[in-house]
Amino acid sequence: MGMTLLAFLVALTTVIFVHEYGHYRAALWFKVRVLRFSIGFGRPIWKWQHVQPGLGLPTEFTICAIPLGGFIKMLDERDQELAPGEAPSAFNRQTLFARACIVLAGPLANLLLTLFLYAFVHWIGSQQLAAIIATPLKASAAENAGLRSGDLIQKFSTNPQEWETVQSLDHLRGLVTEAFQEEQNFQLEVLSSQSQVHRVVDISVAGWDIESKGSAMSLMGITGPYSKPEIVKVVQSGPAAKAGLLAGDLVLKVDHLVVNDAQHLIQLIRSSTGTQLWEVHSSDGKVRSLSIHPEFREIEGKKIAKVDAVIGGEPDMVWVQHGPISGLGMAFNTLAAQSKMTIVAVGKLVTTSNGWQQVSGPLTMAEYAGKTAEQGWRPFIQYLALISLSIGLLNLLPVPMLDGGHLMYYLWEFVTGSPPSQLWLERLQVMGLSVVALMMFTALFNDVLRWLT
Repeated sequence: MGMTLLAFLVALTTVIFVHEYGHYRAALWFKVRVLRFSIGFGRPIWKWQHVQPGLGLPTEFTICAIPLGGFIKMLDERDQELAPGEAPSAFNRQTLFARACIVLAGPLANLLLTLFLYAFVHWIGSQQLAAIIATPLKASAAENAGLRSGDLIQKFSTNPQEWETVQSLDHLRGLVTEAFQEEQNFQLEVLSSQSQVHRVVDISVAGWDIESKGSAMSLMGITGPYSKPEIVKVVQSGPAAKAGLLAGDLVLKVDHLVVNDAQHLIQLIRSSTGTQLWEVHSSDGKVRSLSIHPEFREIEGKKIAKVDAVIGGEPDMVWVQHGPISGLGMAFNTLAAQSKMTIVAVGKLVTTSNGWQQVSGPLTMAEYAGKTAEQGWRPFIQYLALISLSIGLLNLLPVPMLDGGHLMYYLWEFVTGSPPSQLWLERLQVMGLSVVALMMFTALFNDVLRWLT
């Protein structure tokens, strides 16, 4: 619980600070007076003053009790009377270009943070799963294309004239996801696990369930990396323990069918209709035959056969690291792909009947922040990048009260030559407040619903 809360606060505070700092630096650039820079809402728990460069006047910096947002307050004669000589530094007295730049700087800062974090991960490098696939799911696109257990995916292409080297399973996952989002068929260059011969296979995305909650890789039929069908751990009193299965056993056959890998073994267990005959190779070199009766458990409304054992040896890993230019290019590609996925998800909020169910709030954010932090610095940084991207794009929505709403006002002013009337600004403000409140309520409702179920 402590790790989850700390990770959530670090992630949220970092993203909010970068967003508001973008507004702040743009205001400094155009010599607009900043009265307050606040992280959080509510009662200030820490505050100090700093002289604003270029103007020599103080700005109050505050950290408040509710860390769910932030703001900068600029001098504006619509909110207060100006003292003599203050007009040039008032926000509302700036040119349309300057006001638009100051508003746009917040979301842009979030996007730049996302780009830097993705690039940093590529520059530092990491151990990643090799692109060696497990047994594809039955009747899936991968199986129909002829992919088999242990195949090494070496190259990827949506255009026969252009091929991209696949560096890891994560890299492949990103490429497949992007092709799926674009509804593009693709080709894979594969090194066969059996014949050690290179071949090219065609994968069609036709028939993939777009509304499914599964990943693009699982829709293709690839559920994970290749790993040996080895028993890592046996749960006491479970079907595996009762049958005499031991940690370290390598499963050779199930009902006289050769087991290809850990994923294949899991599929055989789940397709069980009764007692199975297992042939296993023990750590002492002996081959034993065991009768195992998988038990059905209800998981998320489905009955699934289980033997209560951890299955799968350590998969092959590769070291993936990029130089300054290639790492930045990879980061930009990731940013573009994630941005498109986010925009598509936002579009589904209003175009599909169940789109609202995908909205997540602070409870889900905190949960994932804690999980990624426990997994290590790399997953946490990637999660932080995704949150920064989401905040940046969300603020660009043309909703009054958000940065995108202000940009919408400026677009109207650019086209018509005058800003919206005060009456319309008040009406749009109420509408914007209603939309934001509805989104917050939906997010919290979904969080609570997920927690209860």
